[in-house]
Amino acid sequence: MLEQDIRALNARIDSLIQKTQALSAENNTLKLAASEAQTLRAKVETLAQENQHLRSKEAALVAERDELSRKNDLARARVEAIILRLKALETPES
Repeated sequence: MLEQDIRALNARIDSLIQKTQALSAENNTLKLAASEAQTLRAKVETLAQENQHLRSKEAALVAERDELSRKNDLARARVEAIILRLKALETPES
């Protein structure tokens, strides 16, 4: 009877050792996955910051383009006015 109990306990111990090894392997896998997730999170944060920077830069460039377009329109109007005045000077007065 005692031998059977010892065998049963040894079997139980072997089973627990196998479960411990399986849990240890799973723990290592989870640690690796957590490390990869942390790396991905850092990349996402970096990309989000870069995206925000690019959006700000785009907004500044759009504003600059609009300002340059406005100045171009003003310059065009001035040149057209000068041309009209020059044409008026060329036509003989009757």
